[in-house]
Amino acid sequence: MNLKKKILVAFSLSFASFFGFADELTNFEKAELKRLLDLDLDKLADQPVQGVLGYDQEYWRNPASVHIIRPEDITEHGFANSVEALRAVPGMHVSRGLAYDNFAAMRNFSGFSPQKFLGKIGGREVSQLMLGSANYSVDDYPVAVIDRIEIIRGPGASIWGTNAVNGVINLVTKHSADTQGDSVRLLVQDNGTFMGDYVHGGQISDDSYYRFWVRDQEYAEGTLDSGLPARDDGYLRKAGFRFDKKLSSDLNFYIAGGGATRRLEHTLDLSARLLYQNSILPEYPEFIPLSYIQGVEPFLGIPLNLPSTPSSWSSIASGDVNFGDSQITRYERYGDLTNDSGHVVAKLEGITDSDLEWSLTGAVEHTEISLGHIGFDWDQTQYDLGFDANQPLGDFHRLSFGLAARRTDLDVTTEVIEPFAFPSLKNLSLLSNPTNLALLSSYSDSTPILSYDQEFTKFDRLSAYLQDSISLTDSVELSIGTKFEENDLAGTGFQPGVRASWLANDSNVLWAGYSQAHRQPSLRERYTTLTPAKVWIPNPLLPGGGIWSNVQFEGDESLDREEIDTYEIGWRSRPSENLLLELSSYYYDTKNAVLASQTSVNAYEAKDAKSYGGELSIDWDVSSVWNLRGGYSLARGEIEGERNFDFPEQTANLTSRFAYSDNLTFIQSLFYADETQIPSDYNPVSIPSHLRLDLGLVWEPRDGWEIGIFGRDLLEPYHVETMLPGIDVEPARVERTFLLSIYKKF
Repeated sequence: MNLKKKILVAFSLSFASFFGFADELTNFEKAELKRLLDLDLDKLADQPVQGVLGYDQEYWRNPASVHIIRPEDITEHGFANSVEALRAVPGMHVSRGLAYDNFAAMRNFSGFSPQKFLGKIGGREVSQLMLGSANYSVDDYPVAVIDRIEIIRGPGASIWGTNAVNGVINLVTKHSADTQGDSVRLLVQDNGTFMGDYVHGGQISDDSYYRFWVRDQEYAEGTLDSGLPARDDGYLRKAGFRFDKKLSSDLNFYIAGGGATRRLEHTLDLSARLLYQNSILPEYPEFIPLSYIQGVEPFLGIPLNLPSTPSSWSSIASGDVNFGDSQITRYERYGDLTNDSGHVVAKLEGITDSDLEWSLTGAVEHTEISLGHIGFDWDQTQYDLGFDANQPLGDFHRLSFGLAARRTDLDVTTEVIEPFAFPSLKNLSLLSNPTNLALLSSYSDSTPILSYDQEFTKFDRLSAYLQDSISLTDSVELSIGTKFEENDLAGTGFQPGVRASWLANDSNVLWAGYSQAHRQPSLRERYTTLTPAKVWIPNPLLPGGGIWSNVQFEGDESLDREEIDTYEIGWRSRPSENLLLELSSYYYDTKNAVLASQTSVNAYEAKDAKSYGGELSIDWDVSSVWNLRGGYSLARGEIEGERNFDFPEQTANLTSRFAYSDNLTFIQSLFYADETQIPSDYNPVSIPSHLRLDLGLVWEPRDGWEIGIFGRDLLEPYHVETMLPGIDVEPARVERTFLLSIYKKF
């Protein structure tokens, strides 16, 4: 609800109460009236936030680091989805990787996946049990139905449970009554990428509303860092609906759902990098062919005796490359990646005469993912049922409590992919023997490239939480609670948390918090085995002088849950009506942090880790036509006393929004990220620091319409942001682009 609407509601309800009409108000309206009248007028503009305490509370007094993304923050930057908008959130690092996916990490220890924060979209928790993460590009909603996106940095396990470690991202959608009519959004990039959204809302009766929407997104082929084609073209098509009905004066109901189908018609061949090191006899370099990873058929020169330091390795660019007397020709292989999903969520909410607010939510979600190029498929079905309530107790307490259950059914299938013909090799001593070549060309193995080594197919999670928010004085508020959880993957335990805030004066709020949180290992970390390569082991006693053997990296079934103790302090200040500042600092102490292994055959290993840092954000209306919004983050991590570099130590962003007139706005944005290092079993890869400049001009020719022209990454033709950790392949470019946006709002 915007400021004008809140003021109107407050005035209307106050008027009704004064003239004796209060008895005709619903309990929902009475609760809204009380909350509005409890606020000062200068705070009405602050967005409500659900994600910190589990119920709506004004942003100003929330005892946590909070960032709100508004719908206009997405459209006025020409972002295709809400994940791109996370670049502007202090403490978050967003990087563009394969197939136009954006990977998001929060407060250190990023990695490809899993993510160490919890995602909630449209009232449901989104995650893939296999990877331990969510694909926000697939689960995203059209901007026209988004009310706000809350980014709560810091643990929220005492309310949200397992995996709410580094924070919570909560995408809140609009009521169907607020999306009446038609909305259209089109985005066209100069590289051929296209996205179109259409949303329609209507009214069935005085108390029944609906909407439906569709999206078509077409991916153009990208480019590898070497300049070779990335083979990552494809599409994403989605549709969804929502129906809202007021069952009685104190009882509301809605049901929503949707589905998505995604195809990457050619996965990245990534065959371009050649890593090598001479063995004891330089004329006999040993090569390992890394096969079928994201459609890869490259050769990696990896010695049987691994070097002690990664610096002893070298990298050769893509294409036909020469190494001494030998030549290796780039070898392409294409493959399809498919992702089909659908979900339904229903919610019943009510309020009693005693102001007990309650809700009952049920959800079903089915996901099918096929990695056809490596013969690995998995189907996941999740069933969720949850009850949440909060009850004011007098003037000083608000009690929140809830119960939840989740059942996950998993079906994994693997198949053996026969090796392709050996790439052409010229004058390579090791394989000059025709017998060896014949052995390799006829090589066959019954081992899948990726396999799931666990019979368990059903996973249960039961939880309950209790929290008391206490107003100790007019200026001091305390929240204390815990969540109990029984989890097939994370075990049984409590996740307590305590937060406190102090309103020092009308312009300053200080808060502090302590929490314990758990993160469950993903199924990939525990139960999958990767067989990416074959290595020639010389043996004069064998026919042909040796044998080809598989190289395998196994999940570790013994991995325990991560246990994190977190500490956070913060300060929020409003020195004037036009300026809002927020400063926070945190310290995380993690036991059994699951990390990519650098030394063993296990793909992952558990180590103790620490992370600490701070964030600064600013929202400043410099004048009536000029707004500045930005942030800075300092983040450091240590793994058993050694620095971790897979998360940029420093990130910063600044967006200037200048209104030249009532219908013309100029947007300037700067994004900076420090150098990062992508973990790899053999050759850690450094991603250079980069500074990104985006410019945009938004024109509103008439009320409800926006036409925008945007330029991205204008400082350089391209840069690299991330690549797959643990796999020595070539990263994809993030190139300079220009795009046109047309948006018709409701």
